Amino acid sequence: MLATGASVNLVLEPIYSTAVWGAGWYNAADAAHYADNALRYEGNLDIELQMGSAGTFWDYCASFIVASRAYPRSLEISPDGSHVYKYLTTGAYNATYDTHGAWCRSANFSTSEGSFVTCSLGVVAIFRTEQDPAGGSNYSSYSYINQKYGVIASNCAVLASTNPLNPSGGNVDPIPFWKTNAQLGVGSYPGPFGVVTLPQSGTETVEWSIDITNNEHILYTCSGSRLPRAVLMGPMAVGGNVTLYHPDGVFDPILGPSGTGTITSPYSYAENTWFQIGIAKPGGAGTVYIEVPAAVIESDDYSISGADNITNRAFTIKGLGGRCDSSTTLPPCIISDYTGALPSS
Repeated sequence: MLATGASVNLVLEPIYSTAVWGAGWYNAADAAHYADNALRYEGNLDIELQMGSAGTFWDYCASFIVASRAYPRSLEISPDGSHVYKYLTTGAYNATYDTHGAWCRSANFSTSEGSFVTCSLGVVAIFRTEQDPAGGSNYSSYSYINQKYGVIASNCAVLASTNPLNPSGGNVDPIPFWKTNAQLGVGSYPGPFGVVTLPQSGTETVEWSIDITNNEHILYTCSGSRLPRAVLMGPMAVGGNVTLYHPDGVFDPILGPSGTGTITSPYSYAENTWFQIGIAKPGGAGTVYIEVPAAVIESDDYSISGADNITNRAFTIKGLGGRCDSSTTLPPCIISDYTGALPSS
């Protein structure tokens, strides 16, 4: 991962007693007794979104966030170069469901002028192991001064998977804002990752963001163990923001570009509105997608701005379920695999 920050930490949350034990005004404390609580690990990984060598990282994200969100993925994090925290699955992805590995709690994608596409991944885990970078237990031998080549030493294969030095002058590791083709579509839904029909010819997206929340539930039981028993996925909540520009002004979501909509029969509604981000793969090898198949416009901001500002129209959207692809009901957000299709697992 091209990480700009990582904060996945142990959550202790002691259970404090409120029992009264007869203290006076001198030695009265709000708590004097407590018990240990169950443990978990949670936090965020802030990354610059990338495709990775042969799309490996893109497929990882597509499965981790949406397609196989009930299953964990493996993560390794070293905050200091002397300790490596490992959240590793016990078997092949999507094959073993137990308490090992890390689950996706949330994902926030966003970009704007002069930026990469960034993603903040919320993760939660029940179990982790701790190692020094060489796999032993003597951390003193692997301090900063001894880490001449870093945690992964001079492993060029790992570095190569992130496509450094902008190979061929057109790679997408990380993905710059201008490489994204983000469009708000209105009309007959063409199916997952189909061709978007623009509501107004010539509209351009200035900035966009998508928030995915998996609303996970951690199962705690009276089992005699301090570790939770499972991580279960709840309903997916999806929201986002889309800012559009047009030299002649951007359409009204009620009246539409031709003014044919009405208050009781609006131009844009969730059944005919969706949002799609397409990112071209290197060398013209196709496109990968992030899409909200059914989007309801929750708010509209079309304000007078400063004399040196461009007037854009900003929409806040919410992704809904209920959109069907053949006999399958789609989730509120879908992410293609590296081939540009819905992931099979």
